[in-house]
Amino acid sequence: MNMIKFGTLALTAAIGVSVAVPAMADPKPRGRIHLDYALHDEDNIDLADGHRLRRARLGVSGSVDDNWSYQSEIDFAENGVGFRDVYLRYTGLENGDLTIGHFKVPFGMDELTSSNHLAFIERSLPTSFAQSRRTGFGYRSGGDNWGFASMLFGQGVGTNNDRVSDGADEGFGIGARIFGTPVNNDNSILHLGAAFTSEDTASSEDETARFRARPESRVTGIRLVDTGTIDEVDRINRFGLEAGYQVGALTLQGEYLSVSTDRKSGFSDVDFDGYYAQASYVFGGSKRAYRGGAFRNPEVGSWEVALRYSHIDLNDGDFQGGEQDNITLGLNYYAAKNVRFMWNYIAVDADMGGVSDKPNIFLFRTQVSF
Repeated sequence: MNMIKFGTLALTAAIGVSVAVPAMADPKPRGRIHLDYALHDEDNIDLADGHRLRRARLGVSGSVDDNWSYQSEIDFAENGVGFRDVYLRYTGLENGDLTIGHFKVPFGMDELTSSNHLAFIERSLPTSFAQSRRTGFGYRSGGDNWGFASMLFGQGVGTNNDRVSDGADEGFGIGARIFGTPVNNDNSILHLGAAFTSEDTASSEDETARFRARPESRVTGIRLVDTGTIDEVDRINRFGLEAGYQVGALTLQGEYLSVSTDRKSGFSDVDFDGYYAQASYVFGGSKRAYRGGAFRNPEVGSWEVALRYSHIDLNDGDFQGGEQDNITLGLNYYAAKNVRFMWNYIAVDADMGGVSDKPNIFLFRTQVSF
């Protein structure tokens, strides 16, 4: 069975379960609304101030029986409609579970942390290397102090309409992430992990790649670093190292992420990388929770301050996509269960093709989820 048919079957199964069996599956509605406003102190490039409905998701999840569960979620933000997590999961195995459908590739601690639980409004610069969600088949397992996830995946929902034409073969790949917590007690947690993915290009008729990053704000569509189109690409490989440490109310987290393109004979391979380091501190006697290889929100009523430095380098050989460094200061207030308000100040220092741009961004978010 080719990957296009595999993906179609996965989505059909997941969507079918989510809409056809709710009466007996005790479905639970789920959703989130993230409303952002950005104010820019511009440098050289115009950055428009204004609002953006960053996320407006609505979905359902539930159990079919003791071994089968499902989730189906759609995002309606900014008048666009797109699938997010749409999958069917089997938990009847003795040492793990299986998932089929559309869900996140197991790569990157920042990427795999829910947007409801991020310490900052947007993910770090190098997290733009991650693939996010793809259609595929995954296996995961774990214990008290470790976790493992793997996935065989094709392309994301909608890719066939945009990049895979009739007669072209859909690109597919594999990925895996492993993490451990050698220290995990009531006062402190040490998290260490690694991940990799290797995949074809989107289709056999679109053997290209492109890497770029927004300035940790999505209100405008401007990217200050961008490789442009890289052609004659045979395969794309990603690698990541991650670490986190929590002691009391203080949480530290960082990652190194890289991406490389294996190009066809006669063309030079290109490699890009980036990293970030962040710290957050919770006031009021609470601390960030930890579950499944990621940190989560503290208790209601807490105030949290956060600081992050992130770096991305998209320069290699003939491709001079630029370098960017961001320093972000954050303040979060957890007003009620699943309600929080976030403020970020982002100092940007980008250089692409010898042109420097150093805007300051003030970003605000109102968030509710259920």
